[in-house]
Amino acid sequence: MRRFERWGMRARVAGRGVLARARQVLTTEPGTAPDAGQEASARALASEAGRLRGGVGKSAQLAGYLDAFDLADDVQHALAALWDHMEPAGADAVEAVVRAELGAPPAELFAGWEREPFAAASLGQVHAATAADGGELAVKVQYPDAAVALCDDLSGDRLVRALAGSALGARLSPAAIDSLRDAIRRELDYRAEAAASQHFARALAAPDVVIPAVHAARSTGRVLTMARVRGLSLAEAAAGPAPLRAAAASAILRFSWLAPLRHGLVHGDPNPGNYLVLPGPPVQVAFLDYGCTAELDPAIRDRERDLWRALLHRDLFAASEQFRQALAAQGMVASARSFGEDAYREWEHLVTAPIRERGAFAWTPDHAARLLTATRRALRAGLLEIPPPLLLLWRHRLGVAAVLGMLGAPADARAALESALAGSP
Repeated sequence: MRRFERWGMRARVAGRGVLARARQVLTTEPGTAPDAGQEASARALASEAGRLRGGVGKSAQLAGYLDAFDLADDVQHALAALWDHMEPAGADAVEAVVRAELGAPPAELFAGWEREPFAAASLGQVHAATAADGGELAVKVQYPDAAVALCDDLSGDRLVRALAGSALGARLSPAAIDSLRDAIRRELDYRAEAAASQHFARALAAPDVVIPAVHAARSTGRVLTMARVRGLSLAEAAAGPAPLRAAAASAILRFSWLAPLRHGLVHGDPNPGNYLVLPGPPVQVAFLDYGCTAELDPAIRDRERDLWRALLHRDLFAASEQFRQALAAQGMVASARSFGEDAYREWEHLVTAPIRERGAFAWTPDHAARLLTATRRALRAGLLEIPPPLLLLWRHRLGVAAVLGMLGAPADARAALESALAGSP
C-alpha cells in the first residue's frame, strides 16, 4: 500500500474533518473558506505532512501559498510553516548520509558543523557549517529515506496532480502528469541541482540577484554544500516597510521574466521558502533551491516571446488578437471558441493586466487570488490547456503571482517584460 493511501487511512481514523481538509489540500478540488473544525483539521494535516515529508509534504507546501488566499490566517500559518520547517531527521541519521557520500563525518569535513538544522524541507534539511577559510556554509543533506518515500508518493496520479497546484492539476493530460512526475523525481539528484544553480547564476547575474555559490568539493548526489546567505524570509519581508517590499517584488518579477524569455530557463518551484530578502542597501533577493528546473526548447522559447511581445503593441485590440494567436500557436487553447467565453476573457484580463499597466502595477493579494481562481475555472471548462513542456513554466508563473501578492507591493511588470525581450535574440 502506498504511503499516500496509508496517510488517507489515518485521516479517516482521525475523523471526517481531516479527510475533508485532506481532499481540499491534497487534491485539486477547490474548497470554500474552512470552518473552525476544518481549520483544526488543517493544522493536523500540516503536522502530518511535516512528518511524512516527501510528496505529501510538497503538496502541503504548495497549498500554503497557491491556495493560501482562500484560507483563514491560522490555516495559512500552519501550512506556511512547512515551507522550510518540516520535522527534521535525527542528527545521527543525517551525519551517516554525509559520511556515506563524502567519506568522512561532518566534523572532519568542515571546520564547524551545527548538528541541529536551520531549515528542513520535503526532501532534505540544511545545516550550518564553516569552511576551512572561515566562510559560512549551508549544507543540504537528503533524508535517508527520501528517494524511496518520494517515488512511493509519486507512483499514483492523484498526488502528482496536487503537486501541479490546484489551479493546474485538474486538467493535466497523462503526458503532463508524467512530465511533472519526472521533474519532481529529479529533485533527488543534488548534482543536477548544483549544475542548474550554476547555470542560473551565470545567466542571471545582477546587482539585486543573489544565487549561492556551490562548493563542488563538498557536494554529491545527496549532499549539496553552498555559501550561506542570510536574509529575511519572505514572510518577514512582507511585514516590512513599503520600499523594501517594492524592491523585492521588482527583483522577483524581473527574474521571472528574464529567466525563461531571455535564457530559456524555468525555475519550477517558487515556494516562498526559496526566497531570502537582503535589506541592503541595495535590497537584494536570494533565489534558492534549483532542484526543480527546466530548459525550454528554442522553438518554445520563441513562441513564448511572441506571446508576451504581442501585449506591448500600442493598439489594445491588435495586442489582444496577437496574444490570442500566439496562445493558439502554443497549443494552449482547444479552439477559437474559447476566446468568446466569459471564463477565458476573465483569465486573459487578469493575466495580462500587469503588462497593460504603464507604470507600477499593484500586486495585491486579491489580484493573485482572482488569477488563480480564473485559471482554475478556464482549465476546468476546457477553454485552456497546459501542454507538458509549459507545465513547469505556468506553475512558476502562478507561484510568482502568489508570492507577489504576499508582498503586496507595486512593481512594473511591463518594464520588466520589455527589458527581458530587449535582450532576447
